[in-house]
Formats: sequence, structure tokens, C-alpha cells
Amino acid sequence: MGSLTVHVLDEDQEPVSGKKVFCNFVASYLGILPTNSTEYTDEDGIAEFDDIPTGEVQIYVAGEEIDISVGQNDHEDVTFTI
Repeated sequence: MGSLTVHVLDEDQEPVSGKKVFCNFVASYLGILPTNSTEYTDEDGIAEFDDIPTGEVQIYVAGEEIDISVGQNDHEDVTFTI
């Protein structure tokens, strides 16, 4: 398992709160692990995902997508500017 922090900023690099962040876990194993997760950004524009499956993760915010790979015990940090 790994973890992920997603930062959502506006064009002025200010945090955006209440924004939906959807993660699709491409390598999840047929019902053994969750295949997706949704969180909303807090007042600092941050959404945290703990204990996510390792492998490819597709992250979606406001119609934008970033694909990353998460390894065992890795913590990834991603920023979206919308």
C-alpha cells in the first residue's frame, strides 16, 4: 500500500477548497482492494488518500487527469492547477 496527497490550486496559486478528487486504481485486484476512491479538498486545497493500492493511479480533478505510479510504502504528491 502507498499514500497520495493531491493539491488543487487556482490560476493565482491559491488553494481551492471543496473540489472533488477522484482516483482510479488501475491495478486493483478483482474486489480484493478498492478500485477507486473520492475525496474533497480541505480549506488548504488538499485531499489525502491513505492506504491506496500500489500500481498505476489515474487522478481526476475538474476534467483534468494525471497518471502516476505508486510503489509499496511510497508517498506521492501531485498538484493540479485549475
